[in-house]
Amino acid sequence: MSNAIKAENGIEVYEHDIKYYAEEYISQLPEKENSINNNPSLFTGMVKYIYKHLFKPGKRDKVKYNANTVLDTGDIELLNNIWEVYTELCYKYNKRPTILNFSLLIGIDNRTIDTWRRGEFRAGEDGASSAHSQTVKKWLAECESSLVDGATERNSVGCIFALKANYGYTETPQRVEIVNGQQPEQIAADIAARHRIGQAEKPELPEDL
Repeated sequence: MSNAIKAENGIEVYEHDIKYYAEEYISQLPEKENSINNNPSLFTGMVKYIYKHLFKPGKRDKVKYNANTVLDTGDIELLNNIWEVYTELCYKYNKRPTILNFSLLIGIDNRTIDTWRRGEFRAGEDGASSAHSQTVKKWLAECESSLVDGATERNSVGCIFALKANYGYTETPQRVEIVNGQQPEQIAADIAARHRIGQAEKPELPEDL
């Protein structure tokens, strides 16, 4: 079976091509993989390197909806397949997946992706649909899961901060707090519904920061 990911505009993006350019970028680093594992900036550089060689439009490329990418933004199945390849690279090089880095990879502004999450799209504008909203929420769930792993298994201060700032986590879940106008139980319900996960409680974050 071919591992090609096809876009409606005829462009083929191969999983092995994404990995090929990742390895090519790493081969140019002084310390190869050890460098990228210890330097987040180098991972971002690799993501931009892949974008430049695979998804950045050339002068003769015909783009659909978005002038910054050869990808058809209306093809959410295609974008999700690329997300799977992206996250595989993240885990291989010990990086946590983020929507920001993924947007750099595919050339679609993260603000556009956020409008998909909220379901704020116009028919015919970028090809988005309700499937885009559900898929972006799935991506965010994976990002959140990765942060929770870092907070609970490694006591990562960066992960804890990101969970507080972006997902409404608190260090004292027993205390009634208002977050964005909602009670904690409402937040938990919203996250569960948004990510299609069970109604499990958020893990208690360490207090000794």
